[in-house]
Amino acid sequence: MLSGRSNPRLPSRSETSGLQEPACVRVFLDSNVKALLVKLIRAPRTVSLAAFDKILVPRWIRALGVQTGPECRFVGLPVIKMVERSRIVLGANVIVNSRSETNSAGLPHATILAACAANSAIIIRDDCGLSGVSISARSTITIGERVLVGAGACIWDHDFHPLNADERRKNPNANILAAPIEIESDVFIGARAMILKGVRVGCSAVIGAGAIVTRDVMAGDVVVGNPARVVGQTLSKFREQNKFDRSRAIE
Repeated sequence: MLSGRSNPRLPSRSETSGLQEPACVRVFLDSNVKALLVKLIRAPRTVSLAAFDKILVPRWIRALGVQTGPECRFVGLPVIKMVERSRIVLGANVIVNSRSETNSAGLPHATILAACAANSAIIIRDDCGLSGVSISARSTITIGERVLVGAGACIWDHDFHPLNADERRKNPNANILAAPIEIESDVFIGARAMILKGVRVGCSAVIGAGAIVTRDVMAGDVVVGNPARVVGQTLSKFREQNKFDRSRAIE
């Protein structure tokens, strides 16, 4: 039996073609199109940089004599300085960033790794991240696992020139004082901080941005300022178990 009500009629293609999309849909489509266009414009540079970072830079670094572990990655070209019988060792999954636009803090320069004297060494263990840092060794600088070193931080185990003015006049590159630096695992070093010769930084310590560290930092300490001073702890329970010489540590 047929119903007296008529079935609803679907609009034809000609009738729907005049309908406008909602404004939110148009905005969404416009933003997607713009993003796609930006990607297409940047694509040649992105592809070339990726090839440079993943293929050319690692080979160049190894050709200079740097030992690199598996999955060691480079963003941009770091500055490498090595003399005869010196060593630079990068562990597994170390990231070395030398390109400013990839870091929101901005990088003052490419990462610098300089082993400046015979038998000097820079040893960076697994899972570390370096961004536009300067690491210069005449003795030995050892960095533990999972250490993050912020933009523009400096780790120097020597004075670069003699402290005595008469000695500098005679030879600015002779009689330079140097002492090893040891940075244990899980340390976070803030941007523009400086760690100077003879310092040991305990595990999980935090070095605040711009801090100047001239004495040992105990495990779990948070230090800031010039000269660096303790303002907090991240591992208070561990402090009693570590083997630091407390007489040399920052109070």
